Formats: sequence, C-alpha cells, structure tokens
Amino acid sequence: MSDILNFLQFKNEKLERQLEKLLERANSPTDLVDALLENKAVKLEDHKLFLAFLAYLEQGQLDAKTLFQDVIKLPKHHFEAKYEMNWTQVIQLSVTFLTILRINDKESYKHFID
Repeated sequence: MSDILNFLQFKNEKLERQLEKLLERANSPTDLVDALLENKAVKLEDHKLFLAFLAYLEQGQLDAKTLFQDVIKLPKHHFEAKYEMNWTQVIQLSVTFLTILRINDKESYKHFID
C-alpha cells in the first residue's frame, strides 16, 4: 500500500514541477492558459469530479470564474493562502473548465482569458 501512496505522491510532485515550469515560461495569463490546454501532463479531469468541485464552491459561496482566474493569475502561495486549496488540483480542474468553455462558448472563453 505504501508503494501506491509513494507513487501517487511522486506523480503529484512531478505534475507540480511541470506546472511551475509552465508558469515560469508563460509571459501572460493567456500564454499560461494556452500552455495548460496543450500540455500533455495535465489531463482533462473527470466531469463528475469537476461537477462535485463546482457544488463544493457553491456550498462555500465561492465564484468559480473568479477562482479559476485567480489560480492562473496569482502566485501559487498566494492562491493557496487565499483559498486554502491545493493549487495543483485547482489548476487541473481549471483545465477542465477552460476546455468545456472553449468547446461550448468560444466568446466566453475569449473574454475569460483576456
């Protein structure tokens, strides 16, 4: 069992390093969004997990749009302090949000990333 936990921890640490590299290379939030959506390491999260997260945000009276903008714009430690959430997990969920938005409502997607 500890081997599985070690693997999951290693996988999460690796993903976090990849995301931090993307942040360092991005010149703007738009560049970061493009890189996140194109990055093979960040996968589209399960819709059930995403919907559960949206329900959690609604229960805590947090605006999903603001949260997903902040996870992209704020430094990692500021985001985690403000929201008390794991930055890496919210980045993954934001990829789901942005993918859905890009596919279903291109105008809202363009407005969101500007």
